[in-house]
Amino acid sequence: MESSSTFAGNDFIVRYRGISSKLKKRFLRKPNVAEASEEFGQLARDLSEGEAWAQAGLCCVAVAKCEQTLVNPTTEVSAITQAARYFLKAEVVNHHLHCPSFNEHLMTAVSCFQHAIQLYIDQKKPALAASLAMELGQALRSLGQPSEALTHLRVAADLQSASPLHYLTCLGYIASCKIDLGDLHGALTVFTQMTNVIEQHGGQPLTGAYKDILARCEISSLLILLTLQPLPQHTKPPHAHLLEKYSWTTPDIQQLNVSYDDAELVVLLQSLVLACQGRDSQALSTLSQHLTPLLGPEHLHLLHILITEMNRS
Repeated sequence: MESSSTFAGNDFIVRYRGISSKLKKRFLRKPNVAEASEEFGQLARDLSEGEAWAQAGLCCVAVAKCEQTLVNPTTEVSAITQAARYFLKAEVVNHHLHCPSFNEHLMTAVSCFQHAIQLYIDQKKPALAASLAMELGQALRSLGQPSEALTHLRVAADLQSASPLHYLTCLGYIASCKIDLGDLHGALTVFTQMTNVIEQHGGQPLTGAYKDILARCEISSLLILLTLQPLPQHTKPPHAHLLEKYSWTTPDIQQLNVSYDDAELVVLLQSLVLACQGRDSQALSTLSQHLTPLLGPEHLHLLHILITEMNRS
């Protein structure tokens, strides 16, 4: 296997120019676009094996242009999507190696993703367009750009509005980005929106994914409300009901109608509400130790924010 440095040098340039020359118009001879497309594709595969991701991406862009000329929309969108993923890999490598850059690979990847998304929309394939918007949003978030990720996740959500479960998945990622950005009010709004969608489409009794998503929304919303501590007159009815639900005045845990089957977690969350109301920092610290093995990463992050805010005030 040739190294990426070999491909990044003259060999790549010579092969790329050689294929490109076949696309030039000559007297009494039509360009062989199909042959050029195939050869660009092979060069892209060779480059990817050598981990020369950016150069492989350039070749896939060339394939897409050839397929556009040949009016092959399916192959065109496939090639431009592959180009986006290659440029994204190039950016991820730079990111992990802490290489100084102007994010040029990322900007090219975003452009390719957006082109592919638009092609799928034009082809009346919103689900495929949404999956690419989601992929781009998640990639941007993983690269530490949650604000940029939000733009593409909202596109994915809009495209999936007719499919409740997929729509909820998109909204869940949007909520996570808002938490990353420290926008707890925005995250709470999204979790409330998700709860409303589940109430409309989940049916009764809730089962499967709807039940799991509602559990996430409920615990996240509770932790955020305890952190924000809105005044009673500024607390929306669903949020007031949630706080009341986990107060110690609730007579019977079995009647709480929580969306998860964990009595220990219910008791600990009730204790958490009581500790926050009493501003008992010691109790919060103790409860966090018991809650840690029962909560996922996002809920633990919200719990950490809650404890930090309580200790600060």
